[in-house]
Amino acid sequence: MIDMTVLIHQLIQLFIIMCIGFLALKVNILNEKSIHALNRFVLDITLPLMMIDSVLSMKQRPEGSEVATLFGASIVFYLIMPIIAFIIVKIMVKTLNIVRSRQGAYMFMLIFSNVGFMGIPILQAACGVHGGSAVFYAAVLNIFFNLSAFTYGVVMIGYGEAKKTAFNLKSLLTPGIISAVLAITIYLLDIHFPTTVEDVVGTVGGLTSPLAMILVGATLATIKLSEVFNEWKIYVFSIIKQFILPILLYPVFRLFLGDSLLLNVLFIEFLMPIANTALMLSDEYGADTKFVSKTIFISTVMSLITIPLTIYLCGIIY
Repeated sequence: MIDMTVLIHQLIQLFIIMCIGFLALKVNILNEKSIHALNRFVLDITLPLMMIDSVLSMKQRPEGSEVATLFGASIVFYLIMPIIAFIIVKIMVKTLNIVRSRQGAYMFMLIFSNVGFMGIPILQAACGVHGGSAVFYAAVLNIFFNLSAFTYGVVMIGYGEAKKTAFNLKSLLTPGIISAVLAITIYLLDIHFPTTVEDVVGTVGGLTSPLAMILVGATLATIKLSEVFNEWKIYVFSIIKQFILPILLYPVFRLFLGDSLLLNVLFIEFLMPIANTALMLSDEYGADTKFVSKTIFISTVMSLITIPLTIYLCGIIY
């Protein structure tokens, strides 16, 4: 199902676009204020429209049983991963002597991957003719990502810190969740719109991939490189998250997901680097933002190698 040639081509393409964003900030075409504005534009407009377009552009919409399976798999995934993350981080505390106040941030980053900005573009390319269905499945997964991140995630990220945190129900009413619910509604009711409307949704939603990667590159450019590579424990953590853990869990995914497209969607999304949500919540709830920024940077750069390598090795091993 996954075309490795297309996947690697897409990763290289996204990396080049990411470099454009990096350079755009370095030469002052972009700045932190414009990054924030562009980030809102993508999160609130283009990404939601891309999710809706994932349903509208389908020539043949997937069966309800497949969506129900993904719902169940997503619920189980986001219920079990906190337990796995807790165990791994506690082992890291004892073996690597990581700072205890960072335990919550480590747990959060282990669970929540960049399923939107990087995951959706890569899925769209890697799954070929099934790219539209893959994006729709990613939209479904995104619902549970947001529900989890803004409920137990905000409590988790402050674990080990003196500051206590609690989730706000209003934080769940994001354009991402609303658009995902709309996409599912359109799918369930088999709703269609005039061609002009669907074309507009597709065109604006199509801006998501390049804009998202420009934003990733520009955001990475705000971090001082001299401060990024001085914590070896971040490398160990990134290897565990993006290489060792996926290889160990892949047979579990295969055991419970018989449909190859569902399996690929969930697994590829799991392979993505750390979600930018970790940085936003760290800033809001008083976690170590500098440490989180560095970890996201290294995780994103390493993913260009770990994503194709892990998929290739899983294909050989299993």
